[in-house]
Amino acid sequence: MRPNTNEYDTELRVNGEVVVLDGMPYQGRTVLPEGPDRFACLERWAKGVAEMLGEPVTWRAAEKGQLAGRGTVQPGPGAQNRRAL
Repeated sequence: MRPNTNEYDTELRVNGEVVVLDGMPYQGRTVLPEGPDRFACLERWAKGVAEMLGEPVTWRAAEKGQLAGRGTVQPGPGAQNRRAL
């Protein structure tokens, strides 16, 4: 692992269920940089999925079994309305 990074268990959820697109669950382990913006890439990832699905998406990150961060992003006004769970 690179210096100044931590590894997190991450996932994206819609209505409490892990997002699955094309048979791939959106959860796994992710290495993120330390610092105040460490979850920015998860926010962007969730925003892209929210835009594609047309629904709010919640991202979660846990470190050593403890919740380290969580947020929910809304799709924009022109987002698709596709349900893919």
